[in-house]
Amino acid sequence: MEADRTMSAARSGRPRKITETDIADAVLAEGFAGLTVPAVAGRLGVSTMTLYRYTPTRAELLALAWDHVLDRTTWPEVTGSWREILHRHATTLWDLLATHPGAVTELSGSVVPPRMTDLYDDLALALTERGFTAHEAVLAVDTAIDLTIDHRRGVEDLSRREDRASPDAREQLAALWTPLPDSPPGRAAVRAAMHEAIATLPRDWFIRKLDLMLDGLAARRVASADPPRDAPA
Repeated sequence: MEADRTMSAARSGRPRKITETDIADAVLAEGFAGLTVPAVAGRLGVSTMTLYRYTPTRAELLALAWDHVLDRTTWPEVTGSWREILHRHATTLWDLLATHPGAVTELSGSVVPPRMTDLYDDLALALTERGFTAHEAVLAVDTAIDLTIDHRRGVEDLSRREDRASPDAREQLAALWTPLPDSPPGRAAVRAAMHEAIATLPRDWFIRKLDLMLDGLAARRVASADPPRDAPA
């Protein structure tokens, strides 16, 4: 991606005062959580109206910045088995979202960045090269990325509750599943397991969920008429 490609302001004949890279850096310096256009404009030393000439909406501003984040990220090689590929990319995306708090929530209503589309394409293509049909590959990739995004959003939602209104939100949540003295053994075991899940580090719990999803996909593939092949030579 050309970091300084001509943007809407330049296309309309106005002198270019700022570049996409300038805007992306300003967004990252400001942070995704609760981002406002005036705050980004202030960091850039331009008026809000000037910034709107480059990115007409807040959603496009967020998407532009996230596109730069994705482009600057060193992604894992698309090598090895289909399971290794999905696992590596899902955990990399989870870690990337964790590095930029607020991004997962703020981007939910934004335009899909081109680099995100490329990521979907690359992963789905890798799966088709390992025996998946195109529809199966897209379903698998979409499920893995949805799981990653949804889990990270849930982690941040809980963190916001802890930061703003309820510092002990996690403890309150865990208390809901504390085994009761008179609980039947089965229910007590389920509640104890949920209590443990809440206490588990978020990334570790995410990996458990991801492995479960990949186990299910592997079982489905084994039962199919055309099981996945090894990586192409």
